[in-house]
Amino acid sequence: EQMKKLAVFDFDGTLNRTDLFSVPAHLKALAERGITNVTGQKVISTFGERADEYVKILLGTVSPSEARRYLDDVAKYELEFIAEYGRPYDGVIESLSRLREDGYRIAVCSNSSLRYQTMVLTNLKLMPLVDTIQDLRPGMTKIQTLSLLLKKEKPDAAVMVGDRKFDIEAGRENGLPTIGCKYGFNPQEADLADIVINSAFEIYDAVQQLISNTGNNAV
Repeated sequence: EQMKKLAVFDFDGTLNRTDLFSVPAHLKALAERGITNVTGQKVISTFGERADEYVKILLGTVSPSEARRYLDDVAKYELEFIAEYGRPYDGVIESLSRLREDGYRIAVCSNSSLRYQTMVLTNLKLMPLVDTIQDLRPGMTKIQTLSLLLKKEKPDAAVMVGDRKFDIEAGRENGLPTIGCKYGFNPQEADLADIVINSAFEIYDAVQQLISNTGNNAV
């Protein structure tokens, strides 16, 4: 019987060059609220955080309805900008294609909504390469959503790929080996992983190395 292999990917900073369309979207929504002192770099530093966290960082303390309006505006502008500027990291399409040819299932596990992930995967033409999407659930950490995904998929062997400490922690807590993407938005956090890569072209070899080392690492 074929071994069931699963490669789980974080989204922003791992597959998706979020900065290209999300930074201008945030800056436009902030400017409309008279906030002009937030830099693109500050916006990037919030990528991977949960929505309630990054709204607090960018807007300060606001009412839930104001936070909601802000997120709706950002979503609207992201949709505008992604068509023009959006693209995956170089090497992502090649790496995911190779993994799938090799019998891996591809999952995305992200601290973002299903709406956002579907919108981005569709625009970046990655949807045909992804088998399953695990979105953020209210009150859940990435450790918990990754656990949900693994219970659903029941792989014999799996690996977690991401650029933030949330991704590495989620992998570790669920007993998965981890790959840290130095090309993402928090290179120093990627160093916490079992294997560190500098380009998305290296994903395939890193996954293969970890899966063959562990043999059967399923939880």
